[in-house]
Amino acid sequence: MAVYHFSRRGGDLIFRAGDQEVNVVHLQLVEELLKLLEKGVSVLLTGPHGVGKSIAAYTAAYLTLERGGVVIDLASDTATFAEYLRIAKRAKWAFAIFDATPPQFYSESEIWSEHATLWRDRCGQIMARADYVRRLGFPAVVVLASDLATRCRKELAQYEKITTTPDVKIAEEIFLRNGDVFCGEDYAGEVVKRLAHFGEGLYFMAYHVAKTLHYCDEDPEQRVKSAIDAYVERLTTLARALYINTCTAARVFVQALAARGLPPPLASLAVHHDVVDTRIRSLEKLSSLLDKLSGPHREYVKILALQAAEELKRLMRPHWQIKALSGGLGPLYEEALKKAAEEAVKKCGVKPAEVKIRALVKAFVIAHEAGDDLAKAIIAIAVGENPCQGKIKALCRGDTLQEEIIHAILYPTRLSVEIPPSEKKGLMFYAGLRAEEVSEKGWIEVLNYLYEASERGRVDLRPFRDYVDHALRSGSPITKRLALTAVQNAAVVPGDLLAQALVTAVELGVDYESLLDKYVETVGDASLVVEKCGEKCGDVIIVVGVASAARRAKETPCDALRQLEIALIGAGYADVVNKYQPHRRCIQPI
Repeated sequence: MAVYHFSRRGGDLIFRAGDQEVNVVHLQLVEELLKLLEKGVSVLLTGPHGVGKSIAAYTAAYLTLERGGVVIDLASDTATFAEYLRIAKRAKWAFAIFDATPPQFYSESEIWSEHATLWRDRCGQIMARADYVRRLGFPAVVVLASDLATRCRKELAQYEKITTTPDVKIAEEIFLRNGDVFCGEDYAGEVVKRLAHFGEGLYFMAYHVAKTLHYCDEDPEQRVKSAIDAYVERLTTLARALYINTCTAARVFVQALAARGLPPPLASLAVHHDVVDTRIRSLEKLSSLLDKLSGPHREYVKILALQAAEELKRLMRPHWQIKALSGGLGPLYEEALKKAAEEAVKKCGVKPAEVKIRALVKAFVIAHEAGDDLAKAIIAIAVGENPCQGKIKALCRGDTLQEEIIHAILYPTRLSVEIPPSEKKGLMFYAGLRAEEVSEKGWIEVLNYLYEASERGRVDLRPFRDYVDHALRSGSPITKRLALTAVQNAAVVPGDLLAQALVTAVELGVDYESLLDKYVETVGDASLVVEKCGEKCGDVIIVVGVASAARRAKETPCDALRQLEIALIGAGYADVVNKYQPHRRCIQPI
């Protein structure tokens, strides 16, 4: 146990780590921790790596031993643990401790990573021991980095949580007291200033620079880089032990790392992406059979469908790696994780699979029977309201549905078309149908709803773009004008829809200046208008081309030249453009 590596020397507290000695700097956290433990409060010490959690815990443990107390090692074998308990019952005071990355980790990373793997595999047993100790009247302290604190969260919820944060003054003192050469406070300040912005590993890296510094004229930047490399190397060793101990674990880790930007249910499905599509197809077939059968056969199929849905739900339960990797881990730990993932690719030949987010969302909606909630979310997106309601809230981060998930729900068509809502009227009904499946009356109903919503607030046409597009292209003149109004009033309009609106406005002979301004502002590419309208919209193409060229001239002059070419094509000079092709000459390397 690390506490036995502490000693006193001339009033200073010394910790021996391998062949090095650390002059321990006083941390205010030690007094705070001891006060809580003396009151019988069990504590969870958590936070980034390398910011003094372990040193604080074991300093408190050493002071306890000095005062005649006993420290119980929760990671000891059964016989030793029993002996600790026997001694603790006769002592003045005692507390138990478990540290997943004890102080020795930074000197012998491969050996002491075993404590972290012990927590990974047996956190339940460790917490059961801690609970037994607490029932005897002794508090416990558990020291975990933020990612490891996602294991056994239910048990840890009973503990007083203290999150450690690095202190620049403490880091400077660590540097000054542990250096083999004294270079003054200014040099210490320069080093710590460069290290502090990472928000992790500050105390270890300050110590590392102090121990590797030989002359005071050495460039602080180079010393800092060396310390960062040493810190990342140790965390890579930890990540290797935690996440890629087997090729099966490596596959999960690599996929979890790639999918961690997604909400936990979808990230978990991404880890099991190879079976998700099969499960969806099975559930869809069973669901379709329910409408065709009756009697006992229907009940049997219903049971099978429920079992298939439960299997999908099981796959959505976040794997511990998803939980561990989803938090803010710091840029240096991120670098270590990437290195570990690269090693996993080399070691096991695994690599992140390309996962379709739409398929993951579909699996979630089907398994949770959330078709109605999906349709409501789509309508909420259309009218500028929060889609994070009902069962769809599980797919949000906070109160925000990520743009990539919105895109997956809306493209290539509304997901509610594949999973229709139960409602048979109103906008929810139309959300479950394609525009070509309803009459012009249906288009008008949708357009009226969007028009009314635009008077109340922000409207996004992406969810019902097919209705607007059909109205613009195939509706009666009145319907087309209503669709043009919807496009003009909307805050978010897809580029192809804006292009079609311009074409329709030209056909109807109505004013299109506001549409033109919106198109140039949001799309800025005349080629879409050329595709949809051709020579009929020559004037529009010229204006859009020149305006788009003006916007792009400074940053992308070759693109600006291409827009001018399109403007010339709109003016009837396609043969000249095709002959000289100035745009192609512009992008050729000199």
